[in-house]
Amino acid sequence: MTSLAVWDPFREFARIEREMRRMFDEFWGERRRGLALPGPRRAEVPAEREEALVGTPMVDLLDKKNSLVFRCEMPGVRKEDIKLSVDEDRISVSAKGERKKEEKREDYYYAERAYTAWQRTLALPVNVKPDQVKAKYENGVLEVTLPKTEEAKPKAKEVKIE
Repeated sequence: MTSLAVWDPFREFARIEREMRRMFDEFWGERRRGLALPGPRRAEVPAEREEALVGTPMVDLLDKKNSLVFRCEMPGVRKEDIKLSVDEDRISVSAKGERKKEEKREDYYYAERAYTAWQRTLALPVNVKPDQVKAKYENGVLEVTLPKTEEAKPKAKEVKIE
């Protein structure tokens, strides 16, 4: 009897990424004498985590007793470049990032710029009070506390034992 294998599309994306990194590495080769133009970064660092300028950042949504806590990792993003909005049943965060690198030597000049912009909207599992939301951005992490509405808070009900 033959067994069926479960197809995982994310495993296929990872294989394609590895193959593309290998091709770029072969094309650019190793950096020699320290003056060669930089090639793509080595495969030890996942592309989506390189200085937070690629991809959409990771988020966590925690359910506390009386509130939800939304956390979003955005290292390297300035507080002024973040926009946050909250409705009763959804949260939306967007940001833009910019990185510049420049090197000048006697007979060598190198400049590189990278820009990114993204938006992420999540449906909330319960209704919240948008007018009482508090947010703070510290050490590259945005943390938003979303107080639940009274209907959404868990209610303990005493059960009579027969």
